[in-house]
Amino acid sequence: MAIKINDLVGSWAASPPILYYQLREKLDDPNTSFDDLAAIIKTDTAMSARLLKIVNSAFYGFGEKVDSLTHALNIVGTEQLTDLALAAIVTSKFQGIPRDLINMETFWMHSIGVGIASRKIAERMPGVEAEKMYLGGMLHDIGSLILFKESPGDAKKILLRCKESGENLFKVEKEILGYDHADVGALLLEEWKLSERLVEMVKYHHQPANAGDCREEACIIARADTLVYEMKIGNSGEPGVPALDPRVTVIISIPDEEINGLKEEIATQVDDTVRMFF
Repeated sequence: MAIKINDLVGSWAASPPILYYQLREKLDDPNTSFDDLAAIIKTDTAMSARLLKIVNSAFYGFGEKVDSLTHALNIVGTEQLTDLALAAIVTSKFQGIPRDLINMETFWMHSIGVGIASRKIAERMPGVEAEKMYLGGMLHDIGSLILFKESPGDAKKILLRCKESGENLFKVEKEILGYDHADVGALLLEEWKLSERLVEMVKYHHQPANAGDCREEACIIARADTLVYEMKIGNSGEPGVPALDPRVTVIISIPDEEINGLKEEIATQVDDTVRMFF
């Protein structure tokens, strides 16, 4: 019998990203300075070094060297750097997943690719916060990692069937478990009290036209996911390029030629950013 979704997420919900919460609390205080935020990040030496590497990578492409967290906050912005800190915290939480389930290097390569592609697509869509799309894209498959950690037997059975039949991962998960990795990821982010828009992006990235007020953002992630699979950048368990709901191309009214023109830039940034994160 499949484990219930609340039980699956339970222990992970109880270990939220504390440093991220500390940053968010400071951001809500109008008297907070860049130095105050930098002081919080500096309590985690590895995090500090990683964030500076990311800010100095091709992901941002600044002409000047960013040599301090205060400098990074000044030119990248407090919201963006806080989101990058959350992404970095999450990547460090999932260790020890067996390689016969998933290769974590290729998993995160795919996730980072979707984050970068989501941001690139969003930059071409008026009214969408492009920088917020990176975090949504990077965390879109976080629910799969919880399945791998907490229910490896079911995960292995699902992955094997998808590999043999070519079926989409989320459909087989729904059939066997009663929920899919998007549901799991959304529940975790909700339990961590992250933004409702981020929760909805993750929840509906396989059914983006059903995402209500977050429909555009969910469609961007779905399109980015397909694009990154087409480019063969990493893999998060799908046996092939996932089918794209035709409504996505209506909601994202960007010609395929323009989206395909982003591939070279995405590939370059993914390679550089993966090295910075890990």
